[in-house]
Amino acid sequence: MGGFGNILFSAGPMAKAVVLILFFFSVVSWTIIFRKWRELRKVRENGETFLKLVKESRSLGVLAANHRQDHTNPFSKLLALSQYEVSLRSAGDRPMNVETIMAIKGIMQATAGEETARLEKRLSFLATTANTAPFIGLFGTVWGIMDSFREIGIKGTTSLAVVAPGISEALIATAIGLATAIPAVLAYNYFTSRLKAVTSMMENASTYILGLLTR
Repeated sequence: MGGFGNILFSAGPMAKAVVLILFFFSVVSWTIIFRKWRELRKVRENGETFLKLVKESRSLGVLAANHRQDHTNPFSKLLALSQYEVSLRSAGDRPMNVETIMAIKGIMQATAGEETARLEKRLSFLATTANTAPFIGLFGTVWGIMDSFREIGIKGTTSLAVVAPGISEALIATAIGLATAIPAVLAYNYFTSRLKAVTSMMENASTYILGLLTR
């Protein structure tokens, strides 16, 4: 670690700038990873609990009575929305016919889409980090190699003592770029698959709620 720090300390301005940029990407990416992991884990647990409860409920009223409302829970929002729409139609003396059911279904689908979009927030930064960090590191490597050749030209020698410091600075930029990109791409793929599972659970929850409305 001491050698790594010494190389960074003795690096040129461009190499330091590249490392700072990659450090920024890495800190933001890890912050997103930890927050998104907790968020999606909670939503998935809420979804599993809700689906189990809705399968055991005989009516929308029973489901609402046994479910604990939470404004941050997408499944609670679907239930609250269905109750609200039913109350509006009941107040207007409109029967629960096919048209009414389809209207509620469309509203619930829109709500599920909005919740999916909310859960997708900041994932694009992980994708950007995964795609750009290696190239930023490569840029630092190319710049370091250029400096090494320039040093060779100035001193007129190809001695390892002259070339090695510049090459080591150059390679560190690539290493940091890969170290930044690899966690980001792994997390992005993981969260994307988790998000698909949550979206499927919201669709299933909407279907079960509509089933209760038709009873």
